[in-house]
Amino acid sequence: MITTDMYKDTLSVTVVFMLWLSRGVPSLQMVQVDVGETAELVCIVEITGSNIVVEWYSKLDELLTQNNEVKTQDRRFSIRRQYIKEWVLSINNVRNSDAGKYECRIGPVEYKPYSVELIVSRPPEITNTSGPGSYVLDSRVVLSCAARGIPEPVISWLRVENHQLIDLNVKGNNYVIDSLNLSTAGVYECHALARGVKQTATAALEVHVLFAPIIKVPYQEVLQEEGKWTQLSCLVTVNPKADLYWMQNGRRIDSAGSYVVSSQEIGRYTHLLRLSIEILSYSDYGEYQCLAENEHGKDAGKITLSGEQRKKAVVVSRPRDLMVTVGEDALFNCSVLHLSADDRLVWWHRSANETKKLFESPSLKRTSKKTSELTVNGLETAKHDVIGQYNLLIRMVNFSDEGLYTCQIGGHENLSATLNVIVSKDSDTVCQEYHQEPFNLNTTLVVVCLVVIVLLLVTIVVIILVCRFWARRSRKDVEYTHSVQLNAKVVKINQ
Repeated sequence: MITTDMYKDTLSVTVVFMLWLSRGVPSLQMVQVDVGETAELVCIVEITGSNIVVEWYSKLDELLTQNNEVKTQDRRFSIRRQYIKEWVLSINNVRNSDAGKYECRIGPVEYKPYSVELIVSRPPEITNTSGPGSYVLDSRVVLSCAARGIPEPVISWLRVENHQLIDLNVKGNNYVIDSLNLSTAGVYECHALARGVKQTATAALEVHVLFAPIIKVPYQEVLQEEGKWTQLSCLVTVNPKADLYWMQNGRRIDSAGSYVVSSQEIGRYTHLLRLSIEILSYSDYGEYQCLAENEHGKDAGKITLSGEQRKKAVVVSRPRDLMVTVGEDALFNCSVLHLSADDRLVWWHRSANETKKLFESPSLKRTSKKTSELTVNGLETAKHDVIGQYNLLIRMVNFSDEGLYTCQIGGHENLSATLNVIVSKDSDTVCQEYHQEPFNLNTTLVVVCLVVIVLLLVTIVVIILVCRFWARRSRKDVEYTHSVQLNAKVVKINQ
């Protein structure tokens, strides 16, 4: 293939046909251009002569050019020759109707023609989508995108996560979510791309998950003196919206008198439910419940309001080093009981490039006598979650999740563990062998003793063999000397 660029101001695509007449082998090439561009089809004729005739024919078998002469009435077609062996069919301002097969024919001898398929590209266009909507937890969801264009576009699937597009490495009209949950719900995008076409068509499909409320209680125990205001809080994750309320001793609490009930949406599906209390008497102390209920179920959380000295925070479970396969979930334990606003808990992730705060337990900041503000730096992404008593869950891990994870508790030691990510399950075998217990010391001593004994035995055998060799040689020397002396005596007697 030979490419020529004859016009600086005209975008042209050139396909070169190497016409080896001596071989007589037909060729079919393709060239792709956009509407309005210039297509150049080059026929290289290796044999020259005054009787050689080079003709270009259209898809309708219409004679377009003959040697240097243009035969068609369409002035967009022209013939151009920069080199003596080169016959360039140029088509300006290409239209959709120009698409098709063109032939370069050689005469007067009938050689097999060389053909080119001219493709006039059309940018991709999304024609239909299906699948976005709200589904019950664990549902199977099929997202679909249909697109058209020339050449036929290929659809790729991506997901929006933390305002970034994550390539799902899935191609085709459909993307299947086998089991919908909080981590798989969200916004998906289908991108239609065609070979050789710069434009891309995109469609967004949002999937919501419907589930029963999930309540997390930041502080299970709250300590406050009588006559002062305090605030109880719960984090409620739910979709669709639920009835959120507080109860004490079997009665529902509404905003009235010494009680102020409020709710604030702080993230996707997540609400902060507050109860501000002015402690007027001993009866205000005790157990409070935050409750949430919708058509899919209900949940409740308990908080104890006390005027006594609170219990010290206790670490129940500590994080341990993990090795997880790409795509699986990782869970670091950091269960803490009796955590209060004085005991701030923060999850950190330190990688090779940065140190990032993943989660910070709510802190209570007073703004007035009757109100206080609960500051939450929680996990609002589907990637991370804090479950139970501050255990960190990392969903669908990848290599960027590797590093040191630290559970930092105010007034306590930092609890850290390392996450290593491997490619496949096969790698687990290597890691298990690497983490086997050290070789037993008694076994080592036995092996050393056996080696020493074997060496001693080999040495003894070698000594015995050497001694036998020298004994045998000495005996032969004695016999030889005795024989010589005997022969000497016989000769003397004979004389």
